[in-house]
Amino acid sequence: MRIRVVLMMAAGLLMAVESASACTKCHRGPRVAAKPAYECVTEMVPYTVYKKQWRTEYETVSKTVMKRVPTTTYVERQRVVCKPVHETIDVPVQRVVCKPVQETEYVTQNVTVCKPVQEVQQVTTYCLQATTQLVTVPARRCFLHHKSACAPCKVIEKTCYTKVPVVQNVTVTRMVPEVHTQTVPVTRTRMVQEVVNEVRQVTQTRMVQEVVVDRVPVTTWTCVPEVVTKQVPRRVCEVVPVTAYKKVTRKVPVVCAAPAPVVYAAPTQYVAPSPQASPQASPQASPQG
Repeated sequence: MRIRVVLMMAAGLLMAVESASACTKCHRGPRVAAKPAYECVTEMVPYTVYKKQWRTEYETVSKTVMKRVPTTTYVERQRVVCKPVHETIDVPVQRVVCKPVQETEYVTQNVTVCKPVQEVQQVTTYCLQATTQLVTVPARRCFLHHKSACAPCKVIEKTCYTKVPVVQNVTVTRMVPEVHTQTVPVTRTRMVQEVVNEVRQVTQTRMVQEVVVDRVPVTTWTCVPEVVTKQVPRRVCEVVPVTAYKKVTRKVPVVCAAPAPVVYAAPTQYVAPSPQASPQASPQASPQG
């Protein structure tokens, strides 16, 4: 269908180009094709059609039903149960215990002790003692005039140091060992067995019979009438008018309009329209296709 529309638009454009271009030899106006007196027009005419349609209706139905109602009663029953009873008894018990016993004895021991003893000793040392002597020394000469500046001999004092022995008393301490006797305590431990009497608590368990009363439920079912209401669906057929459309083609006389001024334009290159714009360009051509 789109191919037909494209071909029709191409033919129309070719006719417009031929009519718009003037003859270059005789310089006359373009030829005008004769238009038909009638044209076909397609219209959508509505009409009414009656169609069957089903719908659902709900009907209220009441019904008497027998309903089971439980009735519970309790019956007392006795039973014998063995119950454990715990008792605590004091039982005397003898046991042997090892007890430590300490004994102390005094023992005589000899101990060597070093005792300090001081003694005076004479020690000889030498000291330097200063002594003064008069010594005659020749006088010095003057080196500039080669003459003696003073007398030819000169007496001067000379100090000498001489060793002199000195005896000093020095105290010397030395350790002298001595033996002393002392009494030392010695402790000894020995284990002695002893019998101890104790009282222990012993738990005993004995079974005692006891009567227990239980309440046993007994259920009895009774039928009671009850009215139940339900909504029952029901399908109903009805006729509904529906509007439909059909295509009607008829001929319509063409109304002639005033001729438009002719504009002479240079011939241009033909470009085919795209297929997407074809339905909008010719709306009347689509129903016929």
